[in-house]
Amino acid sequence: MNALGRVVLGVGLCAVSAQAWSACSLGATVPASFGTINSTLVRTTVQPASTTNAGLSCTGSLLSLLTSNDHFYATITSTRTGMVGPTGDVIPYTIYANNTTNFPISRGTRFDFAPNGIIDALGLLNGTSPKSVPLYLRTVVGANVAAGVYTETLSIFWDWNYCSGIGLGNICLGRDIGSGTQTLTVTLTVSNDCQITTPNISFASAPVVAGFATVNQSINIACTKGSNYTVGLDDGQNVSAERRRMKSTANNYLAYDIFKSAGTVRWGSVGAARRASSDANVNPGAGTGTGSQVFNYNAKVYTDQATPPAATYTDSVILDVQF
Repeated sequence: MNALGRVVLGVGLCAVSAQAWSACSLGATVPASFGTINSTLVRTTVQPASTTNAGLSCTGSLLSLLTSNDHFYATITSTRTGMVGPTGDVIPYTIYANNTTNFPISRGTRFDFAPNGIIDALGLLNGTSPKSVPLYLRTVVGANVAAGVYTETLSIFWDWNYCSGIGLGNICLGRDIGSGTQTLTVTLTVSNDCQITTPNISFASAPVVAGFATVNQSINIACTKGSNYTVGLDDGQNVSAERRRMKSTANNYLAYDIFKSAGTVRWGSVGAARRASSDANVNPGAGTGTGSQVFNYNAKVYTDQATPPAATYTDSVILDVQF
């Protein structure tokens, strides 16, 4: 009887060791951040982000046992339609169940992570260490927005029901059923940016300094929506006595300058010598994000200097924008 009892006990231990269990639980999410991106890229280029934990974590080894009766539902809702910034502008984005665009998740619609191999690919039910469900985000191009921090808080309702334990013969010994809601914060910081068009200045050629004509041109600047800024021109590479100068390869100089609009006020890089966005000749005021603001100028060769030797004279002037 003792020997028989030991045999029966041995069979019982074998059955227990064949069991596999799994369990899911809710937990705090990891915020999703797009980082800091300039306004031009936000408007023109898709930006990616992700969270490593969307609020649901699971352990176990039931990778191959999910059936049509098993599900891991997520319903994502929000009171907003995207990330909202300080002036009320909105940056829309799409949520995905994987790191491609194969499985978009619509807001307010229950999405099941069990089909299509998503749970398998994540490995949530394959091992003893807890693994969390990630989410992937991509912005939608076209948002012309002001600079600032953009945020949205998503509500994620998780609802799961699946076979959580098996014994010999793949018999389901129990189901893990649960539900609950977690919140996920999504952020993106928009920085100021400008798109600048600056044509070269060419005085052509002349035999004497008095022969150079005045050059009238414009600089086009398209800066972030709502941004107030100033534009400066530095003194070039060869300034002397507060005059810009072009230089030849023989180290001779030809003095010239750049003046605001059609006037005689020198356009510089410090203080009042700069030009404000409100001083633009076309579309004055704050930046619009898409439309250009035009700054007219005129450039002249000083006629009160001696005519230097014949040569090609050049200079390089840096334009800077300050917000």
